Amino acid sequence: MKQTMTERIRRAANCGLAILMGTALSVQMAAVLVPTQVNEVPNAVLEASAAEGNYNYAKLLQYSMYFYDANMCGTEVDENIRYVWRGDCHTYDAQVPLQPMETIQSPGTNLTQSFIDKNKDILDPDGDGFIDVAGGFHDAGDHVKFGIPENYSAATLGWGYYEFRDSYVKTGQDDHIETILRYFNDYLMKCTFRDDSGKVIAHCYQVGEGGLDHAFWNSPEIDEMARPAWFLTAENPQTDYVVSAAGALAINYLNFKDTDPEYAEKSLDYATALMDFAMTNEKQLSINEEGPMAFYRSSKWEDDYCWAAAWMYLCTEDVKYLEDAAPYVDYYAPSGYCFNWNDMWGGANTMWAVINQTHPELDLVNMVRKAQGKNQYVYDDFWDEVEKCFPTWQQLETPGGYAFLSQWGSARYNTAMQLIAYVYDKYTNDGKPSEYSDWAKSQMDYILGDNPMDRCYVVGYSENSAKFPHHRAASGLTKCEDPDEHRYVLFGALVGGPDGSDKHIDVTSDYIYNEVTIDYNAAFVGASAGIYAYYGDESMEVTPDFPPEPEFNEEEGGGNSYWVEACGIDDKQDTGAGVTKLSFMVKTTSVKKLDNISIRYYYNSSEMTDPMAMKGSELYDQPAVEAAPADGVTSGPYKYDKLDDTYYFEVTYDDYNFANCAKKYQMTMGCYYGDKWDPDNDWSYKDLTIYDEDDAFFGTGNEKRTDYICVYSDGVLIGGIEPDGSVPDTETPSEKPTEKPTDERDDEPTEKPTQSANDEKLLYGDADCSGAVDILDVIALNRALLGSGTLTELGKKQADVDLDGTPKSADSLIIMKYVVKLVAELPVK
Repeated sequence: MKQTMTERIRRAANCGLAILMGTALSVQMAAVLVPTQVNEVPNAVLEASAAEGNYNYAKLLQYSMYFYDANMCGTEVDENIRYVWRGDCHTYDAQVPLQPMETIQSPGTNLTQSFIDKNKDILDPDGDGFIDVAGGFHDAGDHVKFGIPENYSAATLGWGYYEFRDSYVKTGQDDHIETILRYFNDYLMKCTFRDDSGKVIAHCYQVGEGGLDHAFWNSPEIDEMARPAWFLTAENPQTDYVVSAAGALAINYLNFKDTDPEYAEKSLDYATALMDFAMTNEKQLSINEEGPMAFYRSSKWEDDYCWAAAWMYLCTEDVKYLEDAAPYVDYYAPSGYCFNWNDMWGGANTMWAVINQTHPELDLVNMVRKAQGKNQYVYDDFWDEVEKCFPTWQQLETPGGYAFLSQWGSARYNTAMQLIAYVYDKYTNDGKPSEYSDWAKSQMDYILGDNPMDRCYVVGYSENSAKFPHHRAASGLTKCEDPDEHRYVLFGALVGGPDGSDKHIDVTSDYIYNEVTIDYNAAFVGASAGIYAYYGDESMEVTPDFPPEPEFNEEEGGGNSYWVEACGIDDKQDTGAGVTKLSFMVKTTSVKKLDNISIRYYYNSSEMTDPMAMKGSELYDQPAVEAAPADGVTSGPYKYDKLDDTYYFEVTYDDYNFANCAKKYQMTMGCYYGDKWDPDNDWSYKDLTIYDEDDAFFGTGNEKRTDYICVYSDGVLIGGIEPDGSVPDTETPSEKPTEKPTDERDDEPTEKPTQSANDEKLLYGDADCSGAVDILDVIALNRALLGSGTLTELGKKQADVDLDGTPKSADSLIIMKYVVKLVAELPVK
């Protein structure tokens, strides 16, 4: 269960860690507690799962949408996100240089210079030389925004909401799905560039390049690789991109027309403009070499065209969309494969069936016959071919009862067919579950854990859920091959799923079994809404106060959200010379970039004749190798001005987000000849994990947290404890609050301590005179005792909680005990 700050400190105090309050360790104890990475599903979630069983479909719908929070991109993530561990990222997508790209991995666009010159006022209305395509969603555990799966996901999420809106409303999830749908469709509109008449001039269908993006295993907030943008124009109309975006926007109109008419009309206006573009330009398949390459190779445009036409008719009742699409309808296609980003026929023909049923006067079957030159004996009812899907899929079942179509993303196809089954019963069985919905339910129950492996393929849903999705942001790892636990739980993500033998491998590096993508979850969300609509009941409840804040292992130490993980290898000589090799990474829970990160290793020179005889040099700079022009520079030694016999080496990154990049810097420091140096008394050598073999530098998970190697931003301490006991402010320089925070104290307001009548003018314990007694008073008193801070005269009086006339370390311990309610009142006589 999530612990308050009070509970964390109480646990530390009960463990006796405050015994040495008069030493530097007192500052370590009193400093703000900093989390270290560990992937733990909160107990409240697991307890709820155990109490409710694995088949709580309200909870399933709730969780299924949170994958999209983890994959939001752009300049407005902060204001829309529901996770504390994600934030604005790839903000430079708002400033793509408006120029032809030199290579597919360089900044710029695929637009020609002549096109740019002709349409500059439309593409760059403010004239700053850039084009804004920020927003949208990362495709998967990587960070490219691929057009076809982006459009498919926006449309399919919208379709699920359109068909089963009551499920979202009853479970209180309508606000969440609407936030996601707006974020998708706002991006599609932003990426559509129109002239004064409303005509589409260009549409951006991809941002980022797969090969370049996959070279980095970073959290998105620190990505700095080039992200070129690809556009379609009348010269290369790429029909599948255009109409799939139009279909998503048309569905968006239907979902918002009654609750936000103005926004809905805007969506329809853009959908109409995109369909007009598709209808008036040559119909052609997208150019796979222009952006997606082998990552998402679209094989046809006709399915997307018929899908979009159906939705445009439902929005406008203008039959021209159906008539224009009728020649391209593949009547027999649905039972041949499955609804997905590269084969929309299952969804397209379902919607043609719906229209044919609800608008019989159109006689769509005959319309298609005539358009394709067929006689009256060909084709019958669109529902017939949709219904044929289900017995076909039942024949695909594994020994464990799982309908398996393809190894890559098997659960993606399975849940898409579930959605089709629920929609089928909605229109053909009076909205009641038939054998097909029963079959779909059995498939979802398999995914939730009713399978030979007893594994749930929805991350975070239960204690037997897959725990290692192939996802950069959630993992917090140095690389996908790292076997360590993930830093964050990627709630609701549908992993790739089992194979045809009901087997599954739960490791981060397996991008088949454990891939997660926006298109995997799209139909899964709709299927979750469908199963709740047919099989949900009042006993099924969502998880309250969700999502929980991440739970971490707590460690006392200096810093707020920045720390160093390091290890070393000693090479000491009998002469007194020798070196220590150091491997380290900077970690943070912050999603905000700080500039000019530097790291300092402090050493003691008391045994040396010449402290400047120490030498430091670089061994390996992983960012420089993998993210050039990033370059860590080792310099020093420098004198530490607060203590005698103390010096430091510094590693600086001027313009690279080294913090949380999960990349290593390795260096060596020591005295090679002519003097004596022993690292054992170095401040930064404390708690440093030391190995005997060089192999430790090449493995994963060998670096461990240390608070004695310090982190700085622009020279300001932001993580660690300096040799004099100094610790950072409780917030990073760029995130410092305007008001002093108060401690939670078990969610109760801070009350004034009990005092005697003679003490009525003093607030005992309030050493920093803030008007409240909290952990910051402990820090203020400890700093004053160590000489790195001062108290006012009033602060000294209020810090003297044992009333012996002098504030000291014993008073600090008493104040801490009061904060965590181990002491009932202050002062203590």
